[in-house]
Amino acid sequence: MRQDGVSRNASLEDTMAIDDDPDSMQSLLQALSRSGVGDRGGYLAQKNLALVQSLDGLRRGLLHRVGNSVYGNLRTKVSRVTMALLDDVSSLVDVPQPNAQGRCSVGDLRQLILWGIRHNVTWNTQALGVRSQGLPSSFPFLSCPPNDGDELRSQHKKAPSSQTNSKQNRLHELSTTPRRFQFNQSTNDQQKETEYSTSIEILEAACNDSIPGLTGVSNFTVFLYCKLFEGENGSVDPAVAQTGLDLHTTCSDAAWYLSAAEEDFLWVHVCSEFFAHEFNNTVCANSSFWLQKAHQAALTKDYHFFNHTSIDDLCVQLSGEAIGGPGLDENCLAQLGSRLLSAQAFRHCFLPNNSVLISALCGKESSDSQQSLPEGSWAAAYCSKIQNVSSVNTTEETCQYREWAVHDFTNTTLLELCGQTHGLGEYICLNATLYYQLLRSIPQLADSCADLQAELEGRKCFLQRFFDMLPARYEFDTSQLCVDPAPLLMEVVHKLSVCEVEGGEREGFLVVLGYVLRVLDFMVGLSSGLDEGEREARQGLGQAILLSSLLDSTSWAALQPEASMSILHTVGVFLRREQNATLKEDLLSCFSPVLWDLIQRDDNSSALRVLLQEYLQMPRDSIRTLVMSAEKDAVKRFLSHMHQSWDQLQVETGQVSQKELQAMETMTAAFIHKFPRVTPELFVDLSQFIPFMSVSDIMSFPASLIVNDSVLTAIRDHSSGMKSLQKKAFVKRLLQSSVVGDVPTWPPYFLSSILPLLPYIPVSHFQQLTSQQLIPLVELLGNGSLDGVRGRHVLRTLFTKKKNLTSDNILRLGVLACYLDPVDLGSYLQDPAVSSTLWQLLAQCMSKGFISDSGRLSSWLIPAVQNLNVSSMAPPELSALTGLLPQLGASFLLSLPSQQLLEILSQPGLHRYSPAQAFQMLSKISKDTTLTMEKLCRLKPLHSGLSPAVLGDLQWSEISKAAHCQCWRTLLIELKPGHRAILYNAVQEALHRENITQQVNCLLPFVPLRKLTETLNGTAILRDVSLYRDILWSPQQAQFLFKQIHQLKNITSKMVRYLGHIASGMSCDLLRLWSNDTDFAALLQFVSELPGGTRPALRKCIVDELRNHPDFNLSALSSGFAATLPVTMIENLSNVSFRAILDHIQAHFADFLRLPHYKQTNLAEKAVTELGSQAEGDIDGTTMDVLGPLLPFLDRDSLALVDRGALALRLEEMRSFCLPKDALKDISALLTQKDLLGEPSKWQVGDVEHLGRLVFSLSKKQINSIPLMVLNKDTVEQVLVGQSRWEDSAVGGVCVTKCMDQHRLRQQTQSLLRGIVRARSRRAKVPVPTCADIRGTFPSAWTPTQLSRMSQDELKQCIEVFAQDASMSSEQRRTLWVKLRQYFSPVRELRGDQVLALGSVVTEMGERELQDTNLTDVGVLAHLGTLTDWSPKKMRVVISSVMRKRKLKVEQLAAVDLATFGHLICGLYPSEIKRLSPYNLSMAVLFLREASLPCTEQQTEALTNRLSRPEAFGPVSTWGPEVFTEIGTLAVGLEDMVLSALVQEQMEGITPEAIALMAPRKLAVVFSAVQLSWLSAEQAWAVTDEQWAELDTGQRRAVGLARYEGDVLLELRGRNSAPEALNTGSFTVRLLALCLLLWQLF
Repeated sequence: MRQDGVSRNASLEDTMAIDDDPDSMQSLLQALSRSGVGDRGGYLAQKNLALVQSLDGLRRGLLHRVGNSVYGNLRTKVSRVTMALLDDVSSLVDVPQPNAQGRCSVGDLRQLILWGIRHNVTWNTQALGVRSQGLPSSFPFLSCPPNDGDELRSQHKKAPSSQTNSKQNRLHELSTTPRRFQFNQSTNDQQKETEYSTSIEILEAACNDSIPGLTGVSNFTVFLYCKLFEGENGSVDPAVAQTGLDLHTTCSDAAWYLSAAEEDFLWVHVCSEFFAHEFNNTVCANSSFWLQKAHQAALTKDYHFFNHTSIDDLCVQLSGEAIGGPGLDENCLAQLGSRLLSAQAFRHCFLPNNSVLISALCGKESSDSQQSLPEGSWAAAYCSKIQNVSSVNTTEETCQYREWAVHDFTNTTLLELCGQTHGLGEYICLNATLYYQLLRSIPQLADSCADLQAELEGRKCFLQRFFDMLPARYEFDTSQLCVDPAPLLMEVVHKLSVCEVEGGEREGFLVVLGYVLRVLDFMVGLSSGLDEGEREARQGLGQAILLSSLLDSTSWAALQPEASMSILHTVGVFLRREQNATLKEDLLSCFSPVLWDLIQRDDNSSALRVLLQEYLQMPRDSIRTLVMSAEKDAVKRFLSHMHQSWDQLQVETGQVSQKELQAMETMTAAFIHKFPRVTPELFVDLSQFIPFMSVSDIMSFPASLIVNDSVLTAIRDHSSGMKSLQKKAFVKRLLQSSVVGDVPTWPPYFLSSILPLLPYIPVSHFQQLTSQQLIPLVELLGNGSLDGVRGRHVLRTLFTKKKNLTSDNILRLGVLACYLDPVDLGSYLQDPAVSSTLWQLLAQCMSKGFISDSGRLSSWLIPAVQNLNVSSMAPPELSALTGLLPQLGASFLLSLPSQQLLEILSQPGLHRYSPAQAFQMLSKISKDTTLTMEKLCRLKPLHSGLSPAVLGDLQWSEISKAAHCQCWRTLLIELKPGHRAILYNAVQEALHRENITQQVNCLLPFVPLRKLTETLNGTAILRDVSLYRDILWSPQQAQFLFKQIHQLKNITSKMVRYLGHIASGMSCDLLRLWSNDTDFAALLQFVSELPGGTRPALRKCIVDELRNHPDFNLSALSSGFAATLPVTMIENLSNVSFRAILDHIQAHFADFLRLPHYKQTNLAEKAVTELGSQAEGDIDGTTMDVLGPLLPFLDRDSLALVDRGALALRLEEMRSFCLPKDALKDISALLTQKDLLGEPSKWQVGDVEHLGRLVFSLSKKQINSIPLMVLNKDTVEQVLVGQSRWEDSAVGGVCVTKCMDQHRLRQQTQSLLRGIVRARSRRAKVPVPTCADIRGTFPSAWTPTQLSRMSQDELKQCIEVFAQDASMSSEQRRTLWVKLRQYFSPVRELRGDQVLALGSVVTEMGERELQDTNLTDVGVLAHLGTLTDWSPKKMRVVISSVMRKRKLKVEQLAAVDLATFGHLICGLYPSEIKRLSPYNLSMAVLFLREASLPCTEQQTEALTNRLSRPEAFGPVSTWGPEVFTEIGTLAVGLEDMVLSALVQEQMEGITPEAIALMAPRKLAVVFSAVQLSWLSAEQAWAVTDEQWAELDTGQRRAVGLARYEGDVLLELRGRNSAPEALNTGSFTVRLLALCLLLWQLF
């Protein structure tokens, strides 16, 4: 490689003076006469840098243009080859593909690589070890035939052994040393020939016995060489010579092994490796061999050699299949196994080099060593000749010119001796420093160096000459461009002539093609750095080479660590970047086990994290299929590795999305189902998935598994991420184990191991824990989340006497202290030593919901906290008070700065404040801060205090932001109608004031219908249908929009899907027209799946069409819709569909509660049948767990089959169930069975605490039998709080209105309170309540007399408690107002928040007081309009007072005024109502439609008359069903003649609430039997008992038919109305009865 003259140039100051000696000059010129000139390119480059830069730019531009073309063509052709190769390899290496069910046979690593190439994944071939590092020197695709008798296989390739390492390394060095320029080529060749002939002479002498042997070389090795040598020189036949290498025979000769010298061990090793069978039979398994060897050792007395023989080691290695090869070079083995093995090749592979041979024969350097040789012998003559040659070595040492000084190059004698030394000329001419030093003294040196340069140039090929011509640098060795391929090609031709391609024709072609690609890759690699296209070209070649390497399965059996890491990295990049979810799913489904193994091998947590994230994005079915398709061992290894790496994955179970949570649950279930029986070890590996285990899977674990110590430890470690249902399931399974035993026998260590599960042990078991068991656990339980029932049991068990509890240990109780008697806690709150810590603890209990924030305890806690300075409180102290703040009153927080107040009240999860407190604080925040829409959305606890003043100060610039839609929706749904109207009006004003043209789309569902009719028509709707189709319209809005579109365009069944949510407004007439279309089934499926449910009239229409098409597949309907189907249709559903209905019911139980009771019972009964309860028909615990809240809806016979023991374990869950009034008697009978709780007269406090609100299932008589000592204030408060919280829940709220008897509940409550609100004996005084007593019960529980005797202080503390009880009678409210009047005088000065604080008590203010009170604030008026206890006179007073003070006339009342009036609108005279603006009333009707207005018949008629004006909805005869739905309960006011003339479509629009409010006589008069037959089931069930009594027979039949949707007979199976004969379920009897009924009807 040429030297860089620029970098090596030196300063002329270092030039040494040289004598101008002619002889010296002549000698030096002669030394250079055969050399070339020095490289002066560096000098030229240094002199002209601009020229260099120009030439370099020219070179780069030329190469860029040429390279782009060449590499572009190369890439194109390689791409074509790759595609062809891909198809061929794919046919040989089958890639698994998922089937229709998504199941995929697990692929291996080669198939993964092939799959990746097929899907444009670029693998790192360098890391995978398949890229060419040099020109390939072997031909793996060739199978060469062995010589006769020689069974050495060339495919056995091992590293060199220690004995032959030196020889073969030398051979390797000789074969791989790069070619150098020879100063005198002929001399070098002659020297080489001399060396070869010298070694030949020694070996020939050994073969013809001229010397006794070769020192250090075994005689057997010499024997083998001589056979080959004799065959080559013609002394013997070559075939006979090759026979001499018959190692098969030698390796089967036991005598040879016994006589083999230590130097022959190489060949012994060859036998053990390549002739293992013969070696084993002859040596290892041959006992006679070992006996002879022992005898041999005994004769030689070499026992040490016998005990430590290497042959013995080879036998041991052979049995373990771990034999190390003899270490022969690859080329040596290849030649040894072919017929081309020559004596020279044998010498290179198995014999020492020349120096060793000469030294062994003649000695090293001592002349004395030759004296031992016999005179005249061949050895003596040879060594004498060699001694003369040794002088050459002296010359070589003298001519080490690289060590010469500068003056040595002018030494004539030295130059004559060394003139022919290789490289001397190049050294002088190419060393710029030396060259310039000598040039000053010897000018002729320039010509000599020029001649040398010319000679060197002459030997260059064209490409090297072209590139060296340019002075710029390159990034490659240009000499590589001249590599002579002739020897390689000759060897290939020779081998192709005698060898065959391995495998079949197709496989062989692919392997040869792979070899050609490697050669091409090497050739392209020579140009590294020439052009940027080279990288892409080599990348394509690399993928093609990788593809061809896939045919060799053995090479992929083991990967280097960097290869595993590279594959995982490439897959990770692909998964992150790929957008095609199906493609990623295919990869993960088919190759996950391969990736698992690579991850485990590489311990790559980052790759595991990527893989896990991708799993969480897959469909649930695909995850399940993936796991079930993998081998069990692979899944086990993966789980074990994931368990060990879980902490590194940093999976936050509380931060996953809903989709990811479902995916984790699916993955967990699949892992569990993969193994029929889970062992403790497997459970530990699964433990990180415990928070995602389903209840059913937990219950499927063997009971013996749960009691395992390692399993309990795993459960304890992961308990923080578990849900309560999971903990309860583990407890149930734990208790089913026979190992556990009775609760009182549980040892302390066991209790400690299940500590996180203790709060979830069934109450019946927890109450069996003894004091000895509980004492060690007190502090641990106090730091947990023990509920009130269990906590009070602990306190009763440990502190039987109050004196045992002191202020020193009360704080050690933790949460348990919250369950102490409030009276006792009150005394501790006065103790300065514990007061501060105790009130914080109690406040936290309230915040967490452990105890009520408005109960008796707050009467002692509030005074203790109110004395504190809130402005000086630290943030943790304020945070602890979040649950108590609503009880402290607004005055406690109003002392804080508004900004801090805003921050405190914006925290999530806060309790709501009363309207009075919210009104005050929201007003303060609005005045003192800039209240934005975002801030208002976060102030959820204060939303009940909204007023026009607050909304007027609101910054509306962000009103149209989509991010606020959820806030708008929440506000408009949760606010009461009056406040909803205020907010809607404020939004409209802001849109107009701020000139915001963009519509707030999320507000559209709350726009009044009248507004919609004037702003939207068919054209506008169709123009923006892509926007409107996704809005959740109300039923009446959807009907209007659909009608508008239909009037403009003929809607087809295919177009319906394009309309989105608007399609829910389709009419029955259109649905009937489409019933014969081919896609009618798809249409019904689409409609049934629309969010928000199907409106009753449309549902009735669909059911009718389903009856007309009995062949329709009901499974296509959504689960929610299918749950409402008639009972006869439910019977025809498949098991899968019914299971889906059960799942829907569990998730949307409030919808189930709105169904008629007979449908509820039928679904529950069918669920029992579907689940298949166990032996003897009993409903066991498993069935009860699946039924869940459906249990109370079973009929009497089924409830009698409930297993009592299992029910006792589930009473806690039953406290959250809805208990329908028809089932109360049966449930109470169950609870009072002897094997459950027994007679109520024998109950203890723990029994009542255990039942909680289930006490209300008992009859009044049973409740009265409970001992009064049991019904103490604390116990009764717990029951009442439990009932109140349940009623505030979504399920409880619907259950109270749909399924419960309110009158019965009030009677039962009075019986429960009898020991508290009444005198306990005739002689005892009637108790006078304190504020604590009021909080522990409720105000309406106390008589007016008792309320009147309350002290003023106690009364004042409970003002807002009274305001929240809407069930107080007029006398009770009047009594309270009389006592409270002094605190609110004078009334003309009452503020809005004070009026709100009075609540329903304000309705008992005198008429004069109401006139004097300022009630003009619209926000206050909206609250007053929701009160239902106004008398007509007082309503009139309020309305007239408001209008007078606001100076408004009736005609001027805006829509927001009418909406906020609410019930107070009935304070207007009919004559005044007739003057109301019809338009404003039509706008306000949306907010009045749900109210049960206490108006007279004349007032309601006047209201509907205004609505029928043209400015409103026009004449009633033109109303569509959407208008009737819009006006809601106001439809009651329609005149009789108008109602009698309604057609079917109009009847469909009347709401059930409006039907229920109609006067019984009016309903019977105005609606005919035909009209009543048009009613939907919801409308028919709204008919009250009083209305039913007024109907004639035909009307009743029509209503009954509408109620049961053709399933009338099933009502006979009810609890009390069916004759026993009809309860057999006989189909014939039912059919006969149905025929009789239809005959009567028609």
